[in-house]
Amino acid sequence: SLLAARRALGVDRLAGPLLASLDAQGLRDLHDTMEIPLVRVLAKMEDVGVGVDREALSDLNESMKAECAELTTAIWADAGEEFNVNSTPKLREILFDRLGLQPSKKTKTGFSTDAASLEKLAGQHPIIEHLLRYREVEKLRSTYGEGLLNEVAADGRIHATFNQTVARTGRLSSDQPNLHNIPVRSDEGRKFRRAFVAAPGCQLLVADYNQIELRCIAHLADDPGLIDAFESDRDIHTATAAAIFDVDPLTVNTEQRSKAKMVSYGLAYGMESFGLGQRLNIPTSEAKVILDAYFEAFPNVKAYMERTVREARMKGYTETLFGRRRLIPELLSDRPQIRMAGERQAMNAGIQGLAADIFKVALVKLDAALEAEGLQSQLILQVHDEVLLDVPAGESERAAEVTVEAMRGAADLRVPLEVNLSMGPTWADAKG
Repeated sequence: SLLAARRALGVDRLAGPLLASLDAQGLRDLHDTMEIPLVRVLAKMEDVGVGVDREALSDLNESMKAECAELTTAIWADAGEEFNVNSTPKLREILFDRLGLQPSKKTKTGFSTDAASLEKLAGQHPIIEHLLRYREVEKLRSTYGEGLLNEVAADGRIHATFNQTVARTGRLSSDQPNLHNIPVRSDEGRKFRRAFVAAPGCQLLVADYNQIELRCIAHLADDPGLIDAFESDRDIHTATAAAIFDVDPLTVNTEQRSKAKMVSYGLAYGMESFGLGQRLNIPTSEAKVILDAYFEAFPNVKAYMERTVREARMKGYTETLFGRRRLIPELLSDRPQIRMAGERQAMNAGIQGLAADIFKVALVKLDAALEAEGLQSQLILQVHDEVLLDVPAGESERAAEVTVEAMRGAADLRVPLEVNLSMGPTWADAKG
């Protein structure tokens, strides 16, 4: 069409100035060796799509619809009248006027009934539990039940779009539909993943990096304690808990390990004591003690964070090992709250950005290796640090070897890159 021709002409005329700008910023190599080769890989993934068991997805949608109906009846019984449970004004009237519950937050239009506010009302009345569950199930049903059913193409597959330039950290994103946000740990999430199936005569191979962001922290900070934990193949969260709480690794309990895990992953997102306290449901003062203990055990991590913020403030951007830049104008704001947000962005940009770059390199390497080997196995879906492949029965062993080689060889860090592999007829069977 004329419009398509004009767009192509526009790209051609813009190419020269844009490439010159990339050269001036030292970004040409990132563009030429990572992002452009990745376009072809993602286009192939979009074209192939991922198989879906439409009947299983439809059954799940109907099951959740029935649960929503039961929950609605329970909510009406709790309220003493039938009403539109999706109506915020009516819900306010029921909760705060009729039932006399104590609101926790007020907005411009009245007392809040969002999920966070309702959770604070838990225990005051049975209606709260029913409302929270209703919203959870209805959100999942509309987004991943009915929503995914509407996205299944005539070939029985979902052909999502993968975006390289949406997330500021460089991470890939997905839309039409968004397959990145399917719940991972909930029972409902597992049920939805069971509807994603291998092609006929194939198995799904699921490969994901083991704790890649924590390995990026260890590399970037060059912290001896973290590096030793990874090199000796110890459980990193147990090792971290032992260091934080000053106990023998053999005596670390579940609560200590859970707190250590939250600290480690929180650092990748620039979490500070207030945020950690909220996540662990403990006072900020207690969270600060835990964070201070972490930085005392792994001092190079704190030094890396401080250095990263300092350099970002001077340059106006952060830069990954592969040269990817993230502009952070928030660091120059006159408002302390915005500046602090910029500091958190600076701290996590290098970590998440490096993890994103490594994964992109891995996808390009893996696709090329499969072609070079003459294998029929093909990439069909990417979710965060995880990739799914359709693998014909006779290629399982070699496809697994090629996948591990490509992903481990994506970057040379101070700690080894480890890859988890699993196979099964469905995403849930392979991943759990």
